[in-house]
This record gives sequence, C-alpha cells and structure tokens, in this order.
Amino acid sequence: MKKIAIDAVYATNPVNILYGTVTNVKPLEVEIHSKLKLTEEFLDVAEHLTRHERIVTIEHQESANRELGDKTEIDKLNTTYPSSSYKHNYVKLIFEDGLKKGEKVILVRMQGGHKFLVFDRYREGKKIWSYQQNQ
Repeated sequence: MKKIAIDAVYATNPVNILYGTVTNVKPLEVEIHSKLKLTEEFLDVAEHLTRHERIVTIEHQESANRELGDKTEIDKLNTTYPSSSYKHNYVKLIFEDGLKKGEKVILVRMQGGHKFLVFDRYREGKKIWSYQQNQ
C-alpha cells in the first residue's frame, strides 16, 4: 500500500528543486547538466533577478553601527549638513542586476515538468563572503 502511494506521488511529477548555470543571457539559457539546456520558452524568472523598479523610502542615521553579515561597521556620513539623519520618501530605485552568464541559479520545476521557475542565484558555502569587484 505504501509503495502504491509513493508511486502515485511520483507519477504526478511534483515540484522539484534543481540547480543550473546561466549559459546565455539573450536569449536566456540555463544548463542543468551537459545533456539538458533549458531555453527561455521553458523558463520563468523571478522579478528580483531581472531589471526592475521599486519605490522606496531611504532613512539614514550618521554614526550608526551597521551589521553587514560577517562584520560590523560604523557608518560615517561625509557631509557638511548640520543634521545627523535624513529621510527620503518615494524614491525610485532601478535594479539593473539581472542574470549574468556563468551565475549559478536555483530552479523550481513545475508540476508536469514543462516549465521551470528561475527562483534565485546561489553560491557555494565556502564562497558566501567573497564578492567579485568591478564586473
């Protein structure tokens, strides 16, 4: 009975998590392994991995301690303004950091296996605190 239930779940092709590498940007192509490359007609991409806009509020306080993941820094505002803090409402930010060739991505295979969602970028554990400069 248990085997029949497990086989029934596998037969419906439930959602799977896969890893891939961006091999081309325009048109988008992601390689899962050497025998499987997904082209853009099979891929949906999470908005945060594309060029997009957001409206935000920016607040800043001079000389505040900032936790930056692996270190703490004191943020010193280099300004001649007498105020030690500021706030800007309704600022439009344009995020330009879309997917790039060679990046590692997490994919979610939709039920049925014909559509994949590029969910996020990822880094291997040993590389999480290294940042590439000037790309």
